[in-house]
Amino acid sequence: MIYRAFFGFTHSPFQRPLSKDQLFRPPGLEELHSRLRYLVDTRALGILTGEPGSGKSTALRRLRDELHPDQVRALYLHDTLVNAADFCRQLALQLGLEPQWSRAMTFRLIQQEIQRLVQERHLTVLLVVDEAHHLRPDVLALFPLLANFDWDSTGRLALLLAGQSGLRQRLQMAHLEALAQRITIRFALRGFDRDTTEKYLEHRLKVAGVDRPLFTDSALEALYDASQGVMRRIDTLAHQALAVAATSRTQRVEPEHVLKAAEEVRG
Repeated sequence: MIYRAFFGFTHSPFQRPLSKDQLFRPPGLEELHSRLRYLVDTRALGILTGEPGSGKSTALRRLRDELHPDQVRALYLHDTLVNAADFCRQLALQLGLEPQWSRAMTFRLIQQEIQRLVQERHLTVLLVVDEAHHLRPDVLALFPLLANFDWDSTGRLALLLAGQSGLRQRLQMAHLEALAQRITIRFALRGFDRDTTEKYLEHRLKVAGVDRPLFTDSALEALYDASQGVMRRIDTLAHQALAVAATSRTQRVEPEHVLKAAEEVRG
């Protein structure tokens, strides 16, 4: 790494995910985590949306890491470009079941296994479906039946659909009204504001061993304007800007370094 030794980092500040105890925790992300825990605790249905790089994956990892396996059986699916039959097969395999020759039989096995986990093992079942904006209408229509809201007012599983903003539009389709009406938690991740962007940048640098300002105020403004406060964009641009500054043997990142980094990222 060209700038690691130059600036005195212990490791690259932007090219590996943070561990659970190192996560950046501004109020907005803390509110999201509280809502996700509420979803699990109440076996509710929720959606989490945000553009790529806004922090959905980080939020899901944090939730997963804080769930106790003796209390919650967490299921995660992300291959969403499938039809209803293939989705049921994937979910059955996640539950350790052998998919059957028909979708209806596989679906019935899934329902029975969820009921067994809840009633006999006293577990909360959490199903997280990532990239949910790709889900076909026939797959989305399965979820009210899977949770069986009409039979048990408390619900048999917690369900979280995570994806890009198109998921919200998809759920507005008339034939998905039964699902949309049952969504109790809706959270849209947006980019940080300017002050939070600065705090996030400082946090990443400090975790990597540098506790001094490396970006001038004007460079921070340029970074915010170019990234719009989206975490993945901040990471990419800050990484490139540090490399540009180190190459020019400059001890602090200036706006021109950020602008050149933005050009390089755009290709």
